[in-house]
Formats: sequence, structure tokens, C-alpha cells
Amino acid sequence: MEQACLEQGASYLLQDAADIESILRELERQNSSMSMRRLGGGESVATRLVAVALAHDIFIHAGDADGSGAHYMPGDLLCFDGALDGAGVRFVTSAARNSVSPWPTALAAALPTCIAYFPHQKFIRIGVQPVEACVVRAKRRDGNDFVLDVHDLSARGIGLRSAYVSLQALPVGTVLPAAVLDFRSSGRLLVDLRVVFSRSVQAPDGVINHFGCYYVDLDQARQSLGGLLSA
Repeated sequence: MEQACLEQGASYLLQDAADIESILRELERQNSSMSMRRLGGGESVATRLVAVALAHDIFIHAGDADGSGAHYMPGDLLCFDGALDGAGVRFVTSAARNSVSPWPTALAAALPTCIAYFPHQKFIRIGVQPVEACVVRAKRRDGNDFVLDVHDLSARGIGLRSAYVSLQALPVGTVLPAAVLDFRSSGRLLVDLRVVFSRSVQAPDGVINHFGCYYVDLDQARQSLGGLLSA
């Protein structure tokens, strides 16, 4: 039943703990609206994620405004649906005891072990191509290093290409923390990137893999890129 919930629609299943933490913290930071329902049926309840407590292996969500929390017992399986930068996210976890939250009406749930990420069907951006050849040097949270060519970039995201980095190496939903945008003579910038779209394109010289990325912290990225972008 849990697997069926996660497999509704074309999605990527994120199982890396660092990627899961990143998704949850971004849902918290963006104050994103979510829906919650008991797995197996029941009415959906509006909620939002208000805190991530890694030390307690739980997160806190505010889904008890109408008193519905009394109907959920520790161990009950719950399905959460939401959106992050326009892409859908869904995960199943169990209700937990609220022993750390200062909000008496808030509900607690165990950290999920996986998150289904429903990517954009298209990666749409209005970007500019760099005058000089630029690259992104990035490292996954698991330590793997990557160097990708910058095809175009805007104030919201960046398009990367590589003939050597496979789609499997950077699945949709992956976060690249502290990626280095090397603008050659213009300098370098550090930004956190999230892969939101990927595809392989047959070119005359072979297959080129395309990766569409959004900045994890859009406001910070805009401020950092302000002097380098006109988009």
C-alpha cells in the first residue's frame, strides 16, 4: 500500500538521507502547503512543515488547526503531498508523539525513509549564454565529484551539460551543496543547486546529458548573481 502511494505518476524515489533532509528543510523554509491523509483512506487535512528535528528522527507539522490530530495515533501511516519549486513531492511516514515541539497543537511524524519526487515535465528558463566557457564544479553529499559545462543560466536556474556525467549519477531531486560556478575571468560563486530535470540528447559527436537545476535558495542566488546576470 505504501509503495502504491509513492508510485502514482512518473517520479524519482529519493532514498539518500541527505537528499531527504534537504527536501524537508526546503519545505520548511518555503512554508509550503501540504496535504496529509491516513494511508488506506480518509479525508485529507491541510498542513505545513514547521520544524525538522533530526536528533529525534521526527519532523513537526501544523496539521492540527481543526483538532484533527486527536484522530491520529502514534504508528498510524500517513501520506503527505506537497510541492517544491513547482515539482511534486510525496512521502509516507508514521505519526509520532509530539515530545519536542513548543506548539501544543502541532503534530509530529517520523522522518521518512524515502521521498517520491515528481519532476517538471519541462525545464523552462529564460537564460543567457555565458560569453566565456564556464563550468560548475560540484560534489554530491556522498562525496562524488562532478564537473559540468554551463550551457545557460538565469536568475532562477542553470542549464548544465556533460558527455561524461550520466543521468544516473545525478538523479532528479539531487542536491549539490556549495557548487562552484567558475566564470573564468569574471570570478567564482558558491550556490546550492537542485537537479529538477534531466534528459539525454543525441548529438553528432555522441550523447550529451542535459541537467536543469534550480538554486536551492533563490533569494540568496539572485543576490550573488546580481552583478553577473541580466536575466
